[in-house]
Amino acid sequence: MRRRRLLATLGGTVAVGAGTLSARPWQTATERADPVTVETLAAPGSDAGTVTVPPADGPLVLEFFATTCSTCADQMVVLADARQRVDASVPFLSVTSEPVDLSLSRADVRDWWRTHDGAWPVGLDDGTALAQRYGATRVPTTLVLDGGVAWRHTGPFDADALVEAVREVADG
Repeated sequence: MRRRRLLATLGGTVAVGAGTLSARPWQTATERADPVTVETLAAPGSDAGTVTVPPADGPLVLEFFATTCSTCADQMVVLADARQRVDASVPFLSVTSEPVDLSLSRADVRDWWRTHDGAWPVGLDDGTALAQRYGATRVPTTLVLDGGVAWRHTGPFDADALVEAVREVADG
């Protein structure tokens, strides 16, 4: 009887441990994520085209937002402030995982971007591949990537926190 209980306990522990390892939703700073290609829109500060996340070299500030999120709208000022205070070589990218071309149009995203003074590339996470890769299940979620995730925050934050995180990554 003890042997069965021991084997059951060990089996359960192994299953939970394996599930914990496989359920990790984002890469750590020491892990390199496979790149995801993101379509960018023609909008203020953004050219139509594509961008690869994570970039081949150097850090990236990646922000997930939704046009229906009031906190996301409020954070645009914070992101703009932080962007002005960090080295110009550090790119920013804001991405929506909303179902563009289904429940809202590209013009809706452009209008939201313009209304909220976006001034850096804005992209579409078609099929939510990027959000899934980085475990961005809520908005706003902001990441500093340097190969993997070096800093992560969900919800509102102040510009000082983001600036400090970017500088720590840039200083190595």
